[in-house]
Amino acid sequence: MPAAFPPRFVSVDTGKRSQGFHNLIGVVVDCLPISRSAGSSFVTTFTIKDTDFGPGNETWKGLKIKYFNDGEHRLPVVKVNDVILLRRLRVRQFHGSLTGVVGNTDNVSWAVFRQPDGPGSLMPVCSPGSKALSVEEQTYANTLVESVIHYMSTTSATPSTRKKGHAESSSTPSESRRQVIAKPKDKFSLIKDLSARTFADLAVHVVKMFYQDDRVHLYVTDYTVNKSLFDYGDKSDEENEGGTDDTFGFLTRPTREKRAWQGPRGRMTLQVTLWDPHSYYARENVTEDGYILLRNVHIKADKMNGLLEGVMHTDKKYPEKVDVRLLEDDHQDDPRVVELKTRKREYWRQNRTNKRKLAEDFGDGDDGKPKKNSKQRRKELHRQKKQQEQRKQQQQNKSLQREEGQSEIPSTMNKSNRPNPYIQAKDPARGCRKISEILPNESHNISLPDNIQYRLPFQCVKYRSTVRVVDYFPPNIADFSVPYIPEYSSVYSSDNEDDITPETPGVRWEWRFCLLVEDAQILPGQPREQIKLFVSGSDAEFLLKLDAVNLRKNKEAFIRLQEKLCILWGDLEERKSQGMDTQQKGPSQLPFTCCIKEWGVRCACRTDVGSYHNDGSDRECAVVGPEHNRECLGWERRFALFGTTINEE
Repeated sequence: MPAAFPPRFVSVDTGKRSQGFHNLIGVVVDCLPISRSAGSSFVTTFTIKDTDFGPGNETWKGLKIKYFNDGEHRLPVVKVNDVILLRRLRVRQFHGSLTGVVGNTDNVSWAVFRQPDGPGSLMPVCSPGSKALSVEEQTYANTLVESVIHYMSTTSATPSTRKKGHAESSSTPSESRRQVIAKPKDKFSLIKDLSARTFADLAVHVVKMFYQDDRVHLYVTDYTVNKSLFDYGDKSDEENEGGTDDTFGFLTRPTREKRAWQGPRGRMTLQVTLWDPHSYYARENVTEDGYILLRNVHIKADKMNGLLEGVMHTDKKYPEKVDVRLLEDDHQDDPRVVELKTRKREYWRQNRTNKRKLAEDFGDGDDGKPKKNSKQRRKELHRQKKQQEQRKQQQQNKSLQREEGQSEIPSTMNKSNRPNPYIQAKDPARGCRKISEILPNESHNISLPDNIQYRLPFQCVKYRSTVRVVDYFPPNIADFSVPYIPEYSSVYSSDNEDDITPETPGVRWEWRFCLLVEDAQILPGQPREQIKLFVSGSDAEFLLKLDAVNLRKNKEAFIRLQEKLCILWGDLEERKSQGMDTQQKGPSQLPFTCCIKEWGVRCACRTDVGSYHNDGSDRECAVVGPEHNRECLGWERRFALFGTTINEE
């Protein structure tokens, strides 16, 4: 390492610790390929260090640099162990840490020094229009390159060549290299061979994808069968009368067709969850119906149903490493890609053949109506038998003797109180509790010595319950998403939240609404216990599988939200807009099982005025208002929905 930096240059460590403009020279220890940013620019991301840059270095201790430009040719093309010079690089806060950021309009010149392939001078690659390098800059950069070469040469030597006095081996040099350098294990696998608690590389076809927070969920297949995957059953239109997720016919035909499962039927599709930086790359580059390579996918069993799923977390050693790649034209000759596309063509060819055969068997009969094959006849007989059993059950219910003043139990109670199959909650092993049991929870009652008894205002506990939505707030679902400023969310109070508007700089959007729910089944004579379930933040995103946006401007997102809520509460919105009694159970308000968490907030009847007392004690001080309830203990009990999601398939 040189003793002094070139004039007006500072060390990478100095530049990383202070915001502002710096001239830097460093070794690239980590990098990502050039890609499209969220806007119109290209971006390259790399990390530099000028000390401790040998193999096994801690790359996260270097300075990360993100270089944006509309012209891809203006970006520096770097790889690990290159030396790069940057003039007037601005270091600022970016996503919570100090990062070197070059915008499209910034004038940051660069020069890349690379190890020479042969003897001769080291010629750098410079940015268009940059000024000539000084002798000091070239000398310092060349010294860094020589240091990198030295590190690589010392670490590439085998232990036998470095150890003095070691006996010579009788094997040839090539045999010695084969003994020392172990061939990396090939982790490539087909979906049919996957098992839990393993890691695998997959070449797959993307069937479906959606975003959730900073995650991306991919549904992928290689058209092989694994019995431990979810079964996307082969359901024809006749078998799906009423639609898969449109029980009440609220959705339009194009929407139903769009929601229909487009992938292969059966147990061929694996769900893979991507975290940053894999998710960021997927958002920008991966599309449905594309082909991708996923490396080092962690295969595990889902805790709810035991089915296999994949997950790709951030690499702790190389946090910027992306293990998602597009299988583009230059991979067309790869045998794995060829076999994948062959299996896909064969599957859909057989699928079309089966449909064609079904159409041939479905010709017109003598009465002008379509003929039914044996499978359809069995299905028709099964439907008739089921209808007869339902009529018989209705007659039995009507014949029951009822006491005077007791209302009749509807004959369709079993069907109307069956939980909605398209809404799932976590932790299915936990039993469900009724709201009428949650509210008077006996665990809140505390007994102390001397016969002192009191009731806790709240406990941080969780429940599972089967409920039905009877009302919601705000009354306009366009207000379910609200603006906020992340930097000030911790200091903004409810009083000055009204100052935040959609035009406020740095504003973001968050789900925030409330559901009024009651027990799914209330027997005659029982009180209708109800609670308010607050839904917000990531819990709401998990429920809706939608990102919060300005619903008053984004009509498409507003329509998607309406469709999601139709699955959740049926025609409740329509009934409420028409001024009907929402407390009266409607014909389409199916109950659903959900997870509920209880917590507490400061009661409105207490107002904090300080933390210092006249006696010098440092403890909280509060003023009790006139509306104070002596039993509230200064806290109010709240409930929120979590761990519940609306599935569309």
